Amino acid sequence: MRRAPWLLLFLAALAVIGPQLLVPLALPAGTLHAPVTVSLGEPATWPYAFGALVCHQRPDRSFALADNQLPVCERCLAIELGMAAAFAGAVAISPPSGFFASLGAFLPRWFRTPAGVLAIGLVLMLPIVLDGGLQLVTPYVSATPQRVLSGLLYGIGQGGLAIGIIAWLGAMVRRRPSERQ
Repeated sequence: MRRAPWLLLFLAALAVIGPQLLVPLALPAGTLHAPVTVSLGEPATWPYAFGALVCHQRPDRSFALADNQLPVCERCLAIELGMAAAFAGAVAISPPSGFFASLGAFLPRWFRTPAGVLAIGLVLMLPIVLDGGLQLVTPYVSATPQRVLSGLLYGIGQGGLAIGIIAWLGAMVRRRPSERQ
């Protein structure tokens, strides 16, 4: 598959992450802490509105830049960074069409089977399930390193899933109409 779709996906990830890092740096120190009152007339609040759609924005679980809380928590930021890393990898290697073929391009030869691709995907996503599940059913509370690492691995796995689906759809579109049935 050509590099253009992967580059667009990577640029879209940067368009989501960039404002989340730049807005807190651009404002006076200590002026933004979630929940932020969102106003269409104040573009600096827009990343916080987006963050509220996908994240709890708890101050005790969020990084701050220039004493301004980021629009998403540590884990959500790590997920976004992991997805951006996966998309950057797709730009670098330009994976072939097809779900398993595209994801296998990222793996050593012995993992390039459908079972190997699925196993790697599960391994990448399992830490967030374990960490979140333990917090849900026990008094355990994960610390920043666990949240960041589990989020980063999950983001790479989730980005890989998006890459596989897009590569599969690309292969479907390129087939002749008679072959699609």
